[in-house]
Amino acid sequence: MRLFPSAKKRRSRFVRDVAGKVVLDIGCGRRKLPGAIGVDRRVVAVASLEEQRDVDHDLLAFPYPFADNYADAIHCSHVLEHLPPTNKVMEEFYRLLKPEGLLFIECPHFSWAEAYRHYEHCHFFTAGSFDYFHPKNEHYRARFETVWTEIFFDDFTYVIGIGFIGKFFQRFYERHLAFIFPANVFCVLLRAVK
Repeated sequence: MRLFPSAKKRRSRFVRDVAGKVVLDIGCGRRKLPGAIGVDRRVVAVASLEEQRDVDHDLLAFPYPFADNYADAIHCSHVLEHLPPTNKVMEEFYRLLKPEGLLFIECPHFSWAEAYRHYEHCHFFTAGSFDYFHPKNEHYRARFETVWTEIFFDDFTYVIGIGFIGKFFQRFYERHLAFIFPANVFCVLLRAVK
Protein backbone atom coordinates (compact mmCIF):
# COMPACT_ATOMS: atom_id res chain seq x y z
CA MET A 1 0.00 0.00 0.00
CA ARG A 2 1.31 3.42 -0.95
CA LEU A 3 1.69 5.96 1.87
CA PHE A 4 1.95 9.08 -0.25
CA PRO A 5 -0.65 10.76 -2.50
CA SER A 6 -1.24 9.04 -5.83
CA ALA A 7 -3.23 9.54 -9.01
CA LYS A 8 -4.77 6.11 -8.45
CA LYS A 9 -6.25 7.28 -5.12
CA ARG A 10 -7.60 10.45 -6.76
CA ARG A 11 -9.17 8.41 -9.56
CA SER A 12 -10.77 6.04 -7.03
CA ARG A 13 -12.31 9.00 -5.23
CA PHE A 14 -13.68 10.31 -8.56
CA VAL A 15 -15.16 6.88 -9.35
CA ARG A 16 -16.94 6.83 -5.97
CA ASP A 17 -18.28 10.35 -6.48
CA VAL A 18 -19.81 9.58 -9.89
CA ALA A 19 -21.10 6.06 -9.14
CA GLY A 20 -24.56 5.51 -10.61
CA LYS A 21 -24.25 8.46 -13.00
CA VAL A 22 -23.71 8.57 -16.76
CA VAL A 23 -19.92 8.53 -17.21
CA LEU A 24 -18.00 8.49 -20.49
CA ASP A 25 -14.51 7.01 -20.35
CA ILE A 26 -12.88 8.68 -23.34
CA GLY A 27 -9.88 6.73 -24.62
CA CYS A 28 -10.65 3.87 -22.26
CA GLY A 29 -8.23 1.42 -23.84
CA ARG A 30 -8.29 -1.94 -22.06
CA ARG A 31 -9.03 -0.55 -18.59
CA LYS A 32 -12.42 1.12 -18.63
CA LEU A 33 -13.78 2.68 -15.43
CA PRO A 34 -16.36 0.43 -13.77
CA GLY A 35 -19.88 1.38 -14.88
CA ALA A 36 -18.69 3.85 -17.53
CA ILE A 37 -19.31 3.87 -21.27
CA GLY A 38 -15.94 3.24 -22.91
CA VAL A 39 -15.14 5.19 -26.07
CA ASP A 40 -11.96 4.59 -28.05
CA ARG A 41 -10.69 4.63 -31.60
CA ARG A 42 -8.55 1.55 -31.52
CA VAL A 43 -7.96 -1.10 -28.96
CA VAL A 44 -5.54 -3.93 -29.56
CA ALA A 45 -7.01 -7.04 -28.00
CA VAL A 46 -4.68 -8.97 -25.74
CA ALA A 47 -5.47 -12.62 -25.06
CA SER A 48 -5.41 -12.10 -21.29
CA LEU A 49 -7.52 -8.92 -21.33
CA GLU A 50 -11.09 -8.50 -22.52
CA GLU A 51 -11.76 -5.51 -24.74
CA GLN A 52 -13.38 -2.73 -22.72
CA ARG A 53 -14.54 -0.38 -25.46
CA ASP A 54 -18.32 0.05 -25.82
CA VAL A 55 -18.28 2.65 -28.61
CA ASP A 56 -15.79 2.48 -31.48
CA HIS A 57 -15.08 6.07 -32.47
CA ASP A 58 -12.10 8.02 -33.77
CA LEU A 59 -11.39 10.57 -31.03
CA LEU A 60 -10.31 13.10 -33.65
CA ALA A 61 -13.67 12.91 -35.50
CA PHE A 62 -16.10 15.51 -34.19
CA PRO A 63 -18.80 15.36 -32.98
CA TYR A 64 -18.65 12.21 -30.88
CA PRO A 65 -21.75 10.00 -31.25
CA PHE A 66 -23.62 11.32 -28.21
CA ALA A 67 -26.24 14.05 -27.74
CA ASP A 68 -25.53 17.42 -26.16
CA ASN A 69 -25.56 17.35 -22.33
CA TYR A 70 -25.38 13.55 -22.37
CA ALA A 71 -22.99 12.79 -19.52
CA ASP A 72 -22.75 13.63 -15.84
CA ALA A 73 -19.00 13.05 -15.97
CA ILE A 74 -16.11 12.32 -18.33
CA HIS A 75 -12.97 10.42 -17.45
CA CYS A 76 -9.93 11.06 -19.67
CA SER A 77 -6.73 9.38 -18.51
CA HIS A 78 -3.52 9.54 -20.56
CA VAL A 79 -5.39 10.51 -23.73
CA LEU A 80 -5.22 14.29 -24.29
CA GLU A 81 -1.49 14.24 -24.94
CA HIS A 82 -2.26 12.07 -28.01
CA LEU A 83 -4.93 14.37 -29.49
CA PRO A 84 -3.55 17.39 -31.38
CA PRO A 85 -6.50 19.81 -31.29
CA THR A 86 -6.75 20.19 -27.50
CA ASN A 87 -9.19 23.09 -27.73
CA LYS A 88 -11.54 21.12 -30.02
CA VAL A 89 -11.43 18.08 -27.73
CA MET A 90 -12.19 20.29 -24.72
CA GLU A 91 -15.09 21.89 -26.63
CA GLU A 92 -16.44 18.43 -27.40
CA PHE A 93 -16.16 17.39 -23.75
CA TYR A 94 -17.99 20.58 -22.83
CA ARG A 95 -20.77 19.81 -25.33
CA LEU A 96 -21.19 16.30 -23.94
CA LEU A 97 -21.32 17.31 -20.27
CA LYS A 98 -24.48 18.34 -18.49
CA PRO A 99 -24.37 21.69 -16.66
CA GLU A 100 -22.12 21.23 -13.62
CA GLY A 101 -20.81 17.99 -15.19
CA LEU A 102 -17.37 16.84 -14.06
CA LEU A 103 -14.30 16.26 -16.22
CA PHE A 104 -11.45 14.21 -14.72
CA ILE A 105 -8.18 14.52 -16.66
CA GLU A 106 -4.93 12.69 -15.95
CA CYS A 107 -1.84 13.47 -18.04
CA PRO A 108 1.90 12.92 -17.82
CA HIS A 109 3.50 15.98 -16.26
CA PHE A 110 5.69 17.90 -18.72
CA SER A 111 8.78 17.29 -16.55
CA TRP A 112 8.51 13.49 -16.66
CA ALA A 113 10.77 11.69 -19.16
CA GLU A 114 7.86 9.38 -20.09
CA ALA A 115 5.93 12.40 -21.40
CA TYR A 116 8.51 12.62 -24.22
CA ARG A 117 9.08 8.91 -24.71
CA HIS A 118 5.91 7.96 -26.62
CA TYR A 119 6.14 9.05 -30.26
CA GLU A 120 2.40 9.87 -30.44
CA HIS A 121 2.52 12.45 -27.63
CA CYS A 122 1.94 15.78 -29.35
CA HIS A 123 1.29 17.98 -26.30
CA PHE A 124 2.91 18.48 -22.93
CA PHE A 125 0.81 19.82 -20.08
CA THR A 126 1.32 21.56 -16.77
CA ALA A 127 -1.05 21.50 -13.85
CA GLY A 128 -2.23 24.94 -14.96
CA SER A 129 -2.76 24.16 -18.64
CA PHE A 130 -6.53 23.91 -18.25
CA ASP A 131 -6.82 27.33 -16.59
CA TYR A 132 -7.26 28.74 -20.10
CA PHE A 133 -10.75 27.25 -20.26
CA HIS A 134 -11.89 29.46 -17.39
CA PRO A 135 -15.45 30.77 -17.89
CA LYS A 136 -14.21 34.37 -18.24
CA ASN A 137 -11.79 33.56 -21.08
CA GLU A 138 -13.66 34.60 -24.23
CA HIS A 139 -11.14 32.91 -26.55
CA TYR A 140 -12.54 29.41 -25.97
CA ARG A 141 -16.08 28.05 -26.20
CA ALA A 142 -15.43 25.41 -23.54
CA ARG A 143 -16.01 26.89 -20.08
CA PHE A 144 -14.73 25.05 -17.03
CA GLU A 145 -13.97 25.97 -13.47
CA THR A 146 -11.22 24.09 -11.68
CA VAL A 147 -12.40 22.03 -8.70
CA TRP A 148 -8.86 20.86 -7.84
CA THR A 149 -5.49 20.11 -9.43
CA GLU A 150 -2.78 17.87 -8.02
CA ILE A 151 0.71 16.90 -9.17
CA PHE A 152 2.02 13.44 -8.24
CA PHE A 153 5.58 12.23 -7.64
CA ASP A 154 7.50 9.08 -6.84
CA ASP A 155 7.88 8.19 -3.15
CA PHE A 156 11.48 9.45 -2.90
CA THR A 157 10.43 12.93 -4.02
CA TYR A 158 7.83 13.02 -1.24
CA VAL A 159 10.34 11.76 1.33
CA ILE A 160 12.72 14.65 0.62
CA GLY A 161 9.82 17.15 0.73
CA ILE A 162 9.72 18.25 -2.91
CA GLY A 163 6.46 16.41 -3.53
CA PHE A 164 4.76 18.50 -0.89
CA ILE A 165 6.13 21.72 -2.39
CA GLY A 166 4.67 20.58 -5.72
CA LYS A 167 1.36 19.82 -4.05
CA PHE A 168 0.91 23.13 -2.26
CA PHE A 169 2.98 25.51 -4.43
CA GLN A 170 2.39 24.18 -7.94
CA ARG A 171 3.40 27.25 -9.90
CA PHE A 172 6.63 27.70 -7.92
CA TYR A 173 7.46 24.01 -8.33
CA GLU A 174 6.80 24.01 -12.09
CA ARG A 175 8.81 27.19 -12.72
CA HIS A 176 11.83 26.45 -10.52
CA LEU A 177 12.09 22.78 -9.54
CA ALA A 178 10.32 20.66 -12.17
CA PHE A 179 13.38 19.70 -14.21
CA ILE A 180 15.48 19.09 -11.12
CA PHE A 181 12.86 16.91 -9.39
CA PRO A 182 10.48 15.70 -12.12
CA ALA A 183 6.88 14.83 -11.33
CA ASN A 184 5.15 11.78 -12.79
CA VAL A 185 1.61 12.80 -13.61
CA PHE A 186 -1.00 15.32 -12.64
CA CYS A 187 -4.76 15.16 -12.34
CA VAL A 188 -7.31 17.92 -12.63
CA LEU A 189 -11.03 17.92 -11.94
CA LEU A 190 -13.03 20.50 -13.89
CA ARG A 191 -16.71 21.46 -13.69
CA ALA A 192 -18.63 22.54 -16.81
CA VAL A 193 -20.07 26.03 -16.46
CA LYS A 194 -23.16 26.34 -18.69
